[in-house]
Amino acid sequence: MRFVDWYLGLSFGQKIVVGVAVPALVFVGAYLASLLILSVAVVLRADSPPQGQTPAPASPRLGASASASASASASSAPAIALKIERARWEADKAVVEGTWRGELSSVHCDLLQGSKAERVIDWWDRSVAAEQSFSDRTFSQEFVRAKGRVKDRIDPQGDYKAVCGAQFSEGWSTGDDAPMEGRPPG
Repeated sequence: MRFVDWYLGLSFGQKIVVGVAVPALVFVGAYLASLLILSVAVVLRADSPPQGQTPAPASPRLGASASASASASASSAPAIALKIERARWEADKAVVEGTWRGELSSVHCDLLQGSKAERVIDWWDRSVAAEQSFSDRTFSQEFVRAKGRVKDRIDPQGDYKAVCGAQFSEGWSTGDDAPMEGRPPG
Protein backbone atom coordinates (compact mmCIF):
# COMPACT_ATOMS: atom_id res chain seq x y z
CA MET A 1 0.00 0.00 0.00
CA ARG A 2 2.89 2.40 0.64
CA PHE A 3 3.91 2.26 -3.06
CA VAL A 4 0.33 2.97 -4.20
CA ASP A 5 -0.01 5.89 -1.78
CA TRP A 6 3.37 7.25 -2.92
CA TYR A 7 2.38 6.88 -6.60
CA LEU A 8 -1.02 8.56 -6.10
CA GLY A 9 0.71 11.51 -4.43
CA LEU A 10 2.81 12.23 -7.54
CA SER A 11 1.93 14.90 -10.08
CA PHE A 12 0.81 13.89 -13.58
CA GLY A 13 4.29 14.47 -15.08
CA GLN A 14 5.96 12.45 -12.32
CA LYS A 15 3.51 9.59 -12.90
CA ILE A 16 4.49 9.50 -16.59
CA VAL A 17 8.21 9.39 -15.72
CA VAL A 18 7.64 6.56 -13.21
CA GLY A 19 5.39 4.76 -15.73
CA VAL A 20 8.20 4.78 -18.31
CA ALA A 21 11.16 4.26 -15.97
CA VAL A 22 9.86 1.21 -14.08
CA PRO A 23 9.19 -0.94 -17.21
CA ALA A 24 12.52 0.21 -18.68
CA LEU A 25 14.37 -0.85 -15.54
CA VAL A 26 12.56 -4.21 -15.53
CA PHE A 27 13.48 -4.74 -19.19
CA VAL A 28 17.16 -3.84 -18.65
CA GLY A 29 17.32 -6.07 -15.57
CA ALA A 30 15.80 -9.01 -17.47
CA TYR A 31 18.18 -8.42 -20.38
CA LEU A 32 21.26 -8.41 -18.12
CA ALA A 33 20.05 -11.49 -16.26
CA SER A 34 19.54 -13.37 -19.55
CA LEU A 35 23.04 -12.40 -20.73
CA LEU A 36 24.49 -13.73 -17.49
CA ILE A 37 22.56 -17.00 -17.77
CA LEU A 38 23.51 -17.50 -21.44
CA SER A 39 27.20 -16.76 -20.84
CA VAL A 40 27.32 -19.27 -17.99
CA ALA A 41 25.55 -21.85 -20.19
CA VAL A 42 28.01 -21.29 -23.06
CA VAL A 43 31.01 -21.65 -20.74
CA LEU A 44 29.61 -24.85 -19.24
CA ARG A 45 28.81 -26.27 -22.67
CA ALA A 46 32.27 -25.40 -24.03
CA ASP A 47 33.92 -27.24 -21.15
CA SER A 48 32.05 -30.48 -21.76
CA PRO A 49 32.56 -32.53 -24.96
CA PRO A 50 29.61 -33.88 -26.97
CA GLN A 51 28.30 -37.18 -25.63
CA GLY A 52 30.65 -40.06 -26.50
CA GLN A 53 33.46 -37.82 -27.76
CA THR A 54 36.70 -36.46 -26.36
CA PRO A 55 37.12 -32.70 -26.19
CA ALA A 56 38.72 -30.92 -29.14
CA PRO A 57 41.91 -29.08 -28.23
CA ALA A 58 42.35 -25.38 -28.33
CA SER A 59 44.05 -24.42 -31.58
CA PRO A 60 47.76 -24.38 -30.83
CA ARG A 61 49.99 -21.88 -32.54
CA LEU A 62 51.89 -23.29 -35.46
CA GLY A 63 54.93 -25.21 -34.35
CA ALA A 64 53.34 -26.33 -31.09
CA SER A 65 52.27 -29.89 -30.50
CA ALA A 66 48.54 -30.46 -30.14
CA SER A 67 49.28 -32.54 -27.06
CA ALA A 68 50.59 -29.37 -25.42
CA SER A 69 47.11 -27.86 -25.54
CA ALA A 70 46.00 -26.70 -22.13
CA SER A 71 42.51 -28.10 -22.62
CA ALA A 72 43.64 -31.62 -23.42
CA SER A 73 44.82 -34.10 -20.87
CA ALA A 74 47.74 -36.35 -21.69
CA SER A 75 45.55 -39.45 -21.66
CA SER A 76 43.06 -38.14 -24.25
CA ALA A 77 45.48 -36.51 -26.72
CA PRO A 78 46.10 -38.67 -29.79
CA ALA A 79 49.63 -39.21 -31.08
CA ILE A 80 49.74 -36.61 -33.85
CA ALA A 81 52.65 -34.63 -35.29
CA LEU A 82 53.62 -32.64 -38.36
CA LYS A 83 57.26 -32.03 -39.23
CA ILE A 84 58.83 -30.10 -42.08
CA GLU A 85 61.82 -32.20 -43.10
CA ARG A 86 63.16 -29.91 -45.84
CA ALA A 87 62.36 -26.37 -47.02
CA ARG A 88 64.55 -25.06 -49.81
CA TRP A 89 64.74 -22.96 -52.95
CA GLU A 90 65.10 -24.96 -56.16
CA ALA A 91 65.73 -22.76 -59.20
CA ASP A 92 62.59 -20.58 -59.52
CA LYS A 93 60.40 -22.30 -56.93
CA ALA A 94 60.32 -23.06 -53.23
CA VAL A 95 59.86 -26.69 -52.17
CA VAL A 96 58.69 -27.96 -48.78
CA GLU A 97 58.66 -31.64 -47.80
CA GLY A 98 57.55 -33.19 -44.55
CA THR A 99 56.01 -36.05 -42.64
CA TRP A 100 53.15 -36.58 -40.21
CA ARG A 101 51.93 -39.01 -37.59
CA GLY A 102 48.24 -39.62 -36.88
CA GLU A 103 44.96 -39.69 -38.82
CA LEU A 104 45.55 -36.75 -41.18
CA SER A 105 42.72 -34.93 -42.89
CA SER A 106 44.65 -32.21 -44.74
CA VAL A 107 47.86 -30.17 -44.88
CA HIS A 108 48.19 -26.54 -45.95
CA CYS A 109 51.46 -24.63 -46.33
CA ASP A 110 52.24 -20.94 -46.71
CA LEU A 111 55.37 -19.02 -47.67
CA LEU A 112 56.21 -16.04 -45.47
CA GLN A 113 58.82 -13.32 -45.89
CA GLY A 114 60.95 -11.94 -43.06
CA SER A 115 62.77 -13.49 -40.16
CA LYS A 116 61.07 -11.59 -37.31
CA ALA A 117 58.28 -9.44 -38.78
CA GLU A 118 56.85 -12.13 -41.03
CA ARG A 119 54.35 -11.28 -43.73
CA VAL A 120 52.42 -13.26 -46.29
CA ILE A 121 53.61 -12.63 -49.82
CA ASP A 122 51.55 -12.49 -53.00
CA TRP A 123 54.06 -14.18 -55.25
CA TRP A 124 53.10 -17.82 -55.47
CA ASP A 125 50.21 -19.59 -57.15
CA ARG A 126 47.77 -20.51 -54.38
CA SER A 127 45.88 -22.93 -56.61
CA VAL A 128 48.80 -25.38 -56.31
CA ALA A 129 47.92 -27.35 -53.18
CA ALA A 130 50.12 -29.52 -51.00
CA GLU A 131 50.35 -33.13 -52.15
CA GLN A 132 49.97 -35.93 -49.60
CA SER A 133 51.04 -39.56 -49.77
CA PHE A 134 48.86 -41.29 -47.20
CA SER A 135 50.70 -44.60 -47.57
CA ASP A 136 54.11 -42.98 -46.86
CA ARG A 137 52.70 -40.33 -44.49
CA THR A 138 54.58 -37.59 -46.35
CA PHE A 139 53.57 -34.29 -47.91
CA SER A 140 55.15 -31.81 -50.28
CA GLN A 141 54.31 -28.30 -51.43
CA GLU A 142 55.79 -26.43 -54.36
CA PHE A 143 55.50 -22.67 -54.34
CA VAL A 144 55.61 -21.62 -57.99
CA ARG A 145 55.42 -18.10 -59.37
CA ALA A 146 51.85 -16.97 -60.08
CA LYS A 147 50.94 -15.93 -63.61
CA GLY A 148 49.53 -12.48 -64.32
CA ARG A 149 49.45 -9.57 -61.90
CA VAL A 150 51.49 -10.23 -58.78
CA LYS A 151 51.79 -7.55 -56.08
CA ASP A 152 54.95 -8.80 -54.39
CA ARG A 153 58.35 -9.61 -55.82
CA ILE A 154 60.79 -12.11 -54.38
CA ASP A 155 63.76 -10.40 -52.76
CA PRO A 156 66.84 -12.49 -53.62
CA GLN A 157 68.47 -11.28 -50.37
CA GLY A 158 65.35 -11.76 -48.24
CA ASP A 159 64.69 -14.35 -45.60
CA TYR A 160 61.75 -16.69 -46.17
CA LYS A 161 60.01 -19.29 -44.09
CA ALA A 162 57.62 -22.15 -44.80
CA VAL A 163 54.69 -22.59 -42.39
CA CYS A 164 52.53 -25.72 -42.60
CA GLY A 165 49.44 -26.62 -40.63
CA ALA A 166 47.60 -29.95 -40.51
CA GLN A 167 44.07 -30.95 -39.55
CA PHE A 168 43.59 -34.39 -38.03
CA SER A 169 40.58 -36.53 -37.16
CA GLU A 170 38.39 -35.48 -34.24
CA GLY A 171 39.27 -31.80 -34.76
CA TRP A 172 42.91 -31.95 -33.66
CA SER A 173 45.44 -29.70 -35.40
CA THR A 174 49.12 -28.88 -35.24
CA GLY A 175 51.79 -27.30 -37.39
CA ASP A 176 55.45 -26.64 -38.00
CA ASP A 177 57.61 -23.97 -39.60
CA ALA A 178 61.10 -23.93 -41.07
CA PRO A 179 63.39 -21.36 -42.68
CA MET A 180 63.90 -21.74 -46.41
CA GLU A 181 67.40 -22.97 -47.25
CA GLY A 182 69.33 -21.39 -50.09
CA ARG A 183 68.53 -18.15 -51.87
CA PRO A 184 65.42 -17.29 -53.87
CA PRO A 185 65.66 -16.62 -57.61
CA GLY A 186 67.02 -13.18 -58.61
